[in-house]
Amino acid sequence: MKITQTRDIRAANRWEIMHQVLEHSPISRVEICRRTGLNKATVSTIVKEWIDKGLLAETELGKSGGGRKPILLQPLHQAGAAVALEIDISQVQAILTDLSGERVLAREQFPTLGESFPQVYHKVCQALDKLLAEMPPSPYGLVGIGVAVHGVVDLSGMIRFIPRLGWRNIDLRSLLEERYHVPVSLDNDGNLAALAQQNLEQASLGPEGQGSEALPQSLAVVNVGDSISTGLITNGEVFRGFHGFANAIGHHTINLDEPVQCSCGKYGCWEQYCSNGAVIAYANTVLPQPISTLEELITLIRHQDPLARQVMDRFLTYLAVGLTNIIFIFDCQAIAISSELLSALPYYLPEVMRKMVLPITHVEKVVLSRLGKSGAILGAASQAVFQFFQDTAHAMEPGQ
Repeated sequence: MKITQTRDIRAANRWEIMHQVLEHSPISRVEICRRTGLNKATVSTIVKEWIDKGLLAETELGKSGGGRKPILLQPLHQAGAAVALEIDISQVQAILTDLSGERVLAREQFPTLGESFPQVYHKVCQALDKLLAEMPPSPYGLVGIGVAVHGVVDLSGMIRFIPRLGWRNIDLRSLLEERYHVPVSLDNDGNLAALAQQNLEQASLGPEGQGSEALPQSLAVVNVGDSISTGLITNGEVFRGFHGFANAIGHHTINLDEPVQCSCGKYGCWEQYCSNGAVIAYANTVLPQPISTLEELITLIRHQDPLARQVMDRFLTYLAVGLTNIIFIFDCQAIAISSELLSALPYYLPEVMRKMVLPITHVEKVVLSRLGKSGAILGAASQAVFQFFQDTAHAMEPGQ
């Protein structure tokens, strides 16, 4: 939408300045001017507004390139708190963070496998109530809730389908907003992990906006766990598709001859070969003694068990097939993978890359995400915090 009104421009500038502080603090006013292209007067005026709101503070002096040392700015993370939820196939975890969206103040977790939505929702509310009871006093209190869902979420934030749980058309966002009276953002775990990865990449850039490598313009983050999802970032924005389902890549077909039906109703989905449960199920058709966890398989692989290594090779092969398809479809510049197996056995990552067949295209880098399994829930926390600052930027406008 084209911004045409002065108050919208002011609100957009307020958010852009605070966004720079959130991503790059401690940061000087001069550096904010350089990064945003805004003039010194505008930056100084808006910085004062944020300071007056009790959300920004001046800190120590920065390095000088000649002349007076600049005063650095940083957000007052202790001014409020956010809650983030991650609804996985087998468990729900919830965290309470400060306004950094990263510093975890308290955590709750409980299993969910086989339970109905009303049962899980009741436990979610119990967990959130416990977290809020531990929330330290602050001027703004709870500012928002972010939710990461391992399932199909549409553009409105409605949970359309979680195949393994059988949940359909659930408006969890409205339920939480009605109960806790704060804004709630809800998205697929892949999208939120991708946003968290992008924030991590952005934060790693140097003071001049350049690190050892430039920020990827096209990034795919692949979450491999009880389910498989992918977040796609193009030019800084999440690619969602027409309905918002672009991240449901775990259910693209990689084997037309698969006789067993996937939980989504199709046959031969990527998730049937590379999800944690699928790997364990296949391992139990190969190994002489059954296993119930990936940790057991990892131990066998580390001890050079030939059958366990056969299981790992099959996982790597099908993982490479799915990654190759992502690269061909979306022409990704970089891929970050979150996988319990590969995180425990990172020396197998080059084998994945060797198995990827890319005759007419290429990907610049394939890495393991440094966020690991925390990417989605940290992304949810960041979304809640960012939404609070965006809403505040608009509410600061006179008459709103």
